[in-house]
Amino acid sequence: MVIKILNKIGRVRTKMLILFFITSSLLCYSQEYPEFLEYKKMGYSIAPVTTRPAQFNPTIGDIKVTGSWTPSLSFGLNWTAHADREVSFRYGLHFNILPIYDFKYELPDGDLPNSTNFFSNDRNWGPLYISVPLQVELKKQLGPRLYASAMGGVNIAWIPEGSVEVGASVLVEELNEVREFFELRSQTREFPLYPNLRLSLGLYFMWDKLLLQTNVVYQKSIPNYFTGEYLFDNLEISDRTEGTYSYRGDYIGLEFVFFLKKRKQRKTKKKEKTLKNVYIN
Repeated sequence: MVIKILNKIGRVRTKMLILFFITSSLLCYSQEYPEFLEYKKMGYSIAPVTTRPAQFNPTIGDIKVTGSWTPSLSFGLNWTAHADREVSFRYGLHFNILPIYDFKYELPDGDLPNSTNFFSNDRNWGPLYISVPLQVELKKQLGPRLYASAMGGVNIAWIPEGSVEVGASVLVEELNEVREFFELRSQTREFPLYPNLRLSLGLYFMWDKLLLQTNVVYQKSIPNYFTGEYLFDNLEISDRTEGTYSYRGDYIGLEFVFFLKKRKQRKTKKKEKTLKNVYIN
């Protein structure tokens, strides 16, 4: 058992060394773009994104629940290391709006008292969460002020432990009671760090006072952001329905990154003082 673990550690170490040497070689022999040094290393980004629908997997019953694509927003700060090189590094601090649920379902006539063709579309967002993207970037010049960009890496999100509960009920006037017929419960995991794979393709547009980068960005989460279960019960016609629920952090969107141009330093001329010697005869 110990030998197997040591072999695995050795293989991982070998892969890391190979990756290190490949990256070092790219940095040493990559083409240089000194014009990028005219702009600040820190840029401001904003990205409207749409998040992948949640998954509802029934284990009992026939009521269908469908997740929906959810609009969201990410914004923050980005820094570039070795911006003048063909291969550079990008890291940042992003703030993201957290979608916590977005789904819809329909119940047949007669399932709820005094209701026909009941339809529900529930959507909600949570607080902001922080993420740290770490990416490698490859640039290629397409024109005098136009460059192509491809980036890949990870985006590590920090989401505190928490839970979400959603319910639906109806008033039964004949019995003068409130009857709950739907419930969804989900929660995040205890460990607050969520690694995500992040890829983007885009273009740089270079102007006198601004460097604009536009990217189509895709994120693939490794663990689920939320997992839980849902339940339909106390209905007049439909049987009890229950199942599992999962909500990932996958999204696709359009990102805009703005780099301002550096201010030119003013050169101050030093005034030389001349000393005159006065001779008194």
